[in-house]
Order: sequence, then C-alpha cells, then structure tokens
Amino acid sequence: MPPGLLLSTAAGMILVACTGYTALDVSWIADNKVFGEGAWFAGGLGQILLRNVGAALVLYSGVVTLGLTTLIAGGILALYVGATVSLGVHSVGVAQLLADVIWYAPLEFGGLVLAATAGLQPTSGAVRQVLLDKGRISLTSLYRDVAASLRTVALALALITVAAVIESTLISLRSP
Repeated sequence: MPPGLLLSTAAGMILVACTGYTALDVSWIADNKVFGEGAWFAGGLGQILLRNVGAALVLYSGVVTLGLTTLIAGGILALYVGATVSLGVHSVGVAQLLADVIWYAPLEFGGLVLAATAGLQPTSGAVRQVLLDKGRISLTSLYRDVAASLRTVALALALITVAAVIESTLISLRSP
C-alpha cells in the first residue's frame, strides 16, 4: 500500500470529520440530556459488526468504480463521525467520551481509513502507472493493485472486528 495514499486518505477523512464536528448544531443538547438506549444504540457484537463491516465494504466498493464510491462514502462517513464526536463531546464531555471510546474507536476509525485506502488503491496504481511511470496500464499491474487492495481491506476488516469485540464487551460490562 502506498504510504502517501494512506496518509492522504486519513488526512482527508479527518479534515471532513472536523467539518462534521463543527457543522452540528448542539444547542439543543443542554435541554435534552437524556438520550436513552434505543435500538440505534444497541451494542450487540453482531449489530456492531454489521454496521462497521457494511461501512467498510461500501468504502472498498471504489475498487470497481474508479474510487468514486469511496470518495463519496468516505466523505459522508467522515461527516457522520465528526458529528457523532461533537454530539458526544457536547453531551458528556471530552473526558467521559474518551473514557468510553478510547479502547476501540481508534481501531474502528483506522480500519475504516484502511478500507477507504483499499478502495482507492487500484485507481491510484493506474494513475501512478500512467502519470509517474509513463507506462500503460496492463492486466498485470491491475491484478497487482487489486491483490494489494484485498490485503489492505483484509487488514481493515481485522481491525474493525477487533474493535467490535472490544466495543461489545465494554457495552456488556456496563449494562445492568
């Protein structure tokens, strides 16, 4: 995996997440401190895996769309992450939010960044081949880039799975 692609994907997602963080109107939180534990907040391992693996696979779908779906889904996901962090910070505070998510959120976000990187790898490889190496795109180079992207998405899914196990375990330990 090209380090520049990973770093630029991470930087882009973090930048968009910061935009999502600042864009959320949190003025209503002070008047509505009770959020409850509805179905949206259910913490079973299966539900967590379904949500996060689904998001990772949508990010990876850029492999077949020349990166377009990865860019769109990555932007939307990063906005959602930023808005969610803003909601957490403004409802329970930074210290409590960090205490609640520090053990799994970095793995989860890292896995999603890796999935987005994997979704961009074949297109990035083709662009590199044509522009930087002044070569033609061949089936061999395309195969190499898709194979590399599969290794990257496998690592992403492994991180997401570990994060889901940690998250669901922490939720079950906090539940009455």
